[in-house]
Formats: sequence, C-alpha cells, structure tokens
Amino acid sequence: MNHEKVQEKVGGIIGGKVLDLPDFKVFREGKAEGLKEGEKERQQMAQEIKEGEKERQQMAQEIKEGEEKCQQMAQEIKESEKERQQMAEELEVLKRELEQLKKDES
Repeated sequence: MNHEKVQEKVGGIIGGKVLDLPDFKVFREGKAEGLKEGEKERQQMAQEIKEGEKERQQMAQEIKEGEEKCQQMAQEIKESEKERQQMAEELEVLKRELEQLKKDES
C-alpha cells in the first residue's frame, strides 16, 4: 500500500489531515526494524571481511617466509654440493699422491 497515494486521495476528502492508519504504522515500524537488522548484518559481514583480510595477509606472509626459507635451503644445498665436489677432487689428488708414493717405494 503506497502511503503517499492514499494520503493524497483520502486527505482531500477529510480536509488534508494526515492519516495514521494502523497498516501504515505497522509498515513504518517493520521497515525501521528491517533497516536496523540489515545494518546489523552489514556490520557483522564487514567485520568478517576485515577478519578474513587479516587472515589472508597472515597466510601471504607465511607463504613469503616459506618461499624465502626454501630459497635459503636451496642455496645451502648448492654450497654443500660445491664443498662435496671440492672434497671429492681433493680425495682424488690424495689417492694419486698415495699411488705415486707406493710406486716410489717399490
């Protein structure tokens, strides 16, 4: 029911008085209550979005830290491989020297 149209039509008949019919009163109260509930839900959803964004940022930070740790470990593995290769080369040199010493003693 459109309050403005009813007020315009009936108001002219009863001398321009403002109508306050129970239906209009119930409608206004229901509308106000609905708006209040809607605002409460909107605020709750906004809070949930804010919390979700904090969680997303925390997860992004943890992923970044994990990637950095993986890169660091990869670098350590690379360095260890270089050390292993160097030790293997030194071992080969020592083996040749030992063989040479054995030949020289014979």
